[in-house]
Amino acid sequence: MSIRARILILVGCFALMAFTVTGLGLLTISDYNRMMKDYDHAYDSTWRGERFNHLISNVVMETRGIYIAVDDKQRDGFLSNMAADLNEMESFIHQWQVDAAPAEKAQIDSLAAQATGFISLRRHVIELARRGDIKGAEALSTSNRADRIGFQTQVETLVQKTRKDLAAAKAEADHFNKRRASDFLLTALIGIAIIMAMSLWIVSHFITAPLRNLASAIIRTSKGEYDQVIEETDGQDEVSSVWRALAVLKERAQEAERLAAAKAAEEHEKELKLREILLD
Repeated sequence: MSIRARILILVGCFALMAFTVTGLGLLTISDYNRMMKDYDHAYDSTWRGERFNHLISNVVMETRGIYIAVDDKQRDGFLSNMAADLNEMESFIHQWQVDAAPAEKAQIDSLAAQATGFISLRRHVIELARRGDIKGAEALSTSNRADRIGFQTQVETLVQKTRKDLAAAKAEADHFNKRRASDFLLTALIGIAIIMAMSLWIVSHFITAPLRNLASAIIRTSKGEYDQVIEETDGQDEVSSVWRALAVLKERAQEAERLAAAKAAEEHEKELKLREILLD
């Protein structure tokens, strides 16, 4: 394997870690969006329940105002406010039915059915009061008090449930925030530790050690120490290429020394022969 390929492996490890962190980030965003959607829905349901309960209480108080009004003008004010609240209740519960989640639809439909009866009766109370039959209006309202209390109790029960859902959604978001922060930190630390270990192992085993051996062989060959074993001559990487070049250099250096030694021996032999001739 070439040095370039080994370095690319390290780069790939860093890229893998980046992809892992990115994937965790995208998953975090997805989970966060889901939790915020649940939180928004719980908050909206809580607000709707409290608002609807407030409208019921307003209608009840305005109904009582009809009986205790000191004059027709004051009574007309209560009647107008009561009619406006009933109209708002009607549109409010209808919109709530439209926006209700599938799991809530049965409960909201039941609430809407009771609201329809409540609104119808209170409009009848308004009609009697406008005709001047205050006693009849009061009697009709009083006869329905138990049903109204039960209706409002159901609304308050729903409000308590939505408040619990809201608190649970907030607690889940807080827990998620702490847990995901730990996940990010743990993932980063583990990823860094693994990449550092792999980097040190690859650099030490595949780059530093081969280059150190190669440098030692080159130095010894340059000093004429040809007993160095030539390694990795069959590979296709850069280090093997240098080993092959060193092997060729070693062979040629040895051949050059052999030729030089042969030439020196030949010259020495010629010199000896020349001396013999001169001595003769």
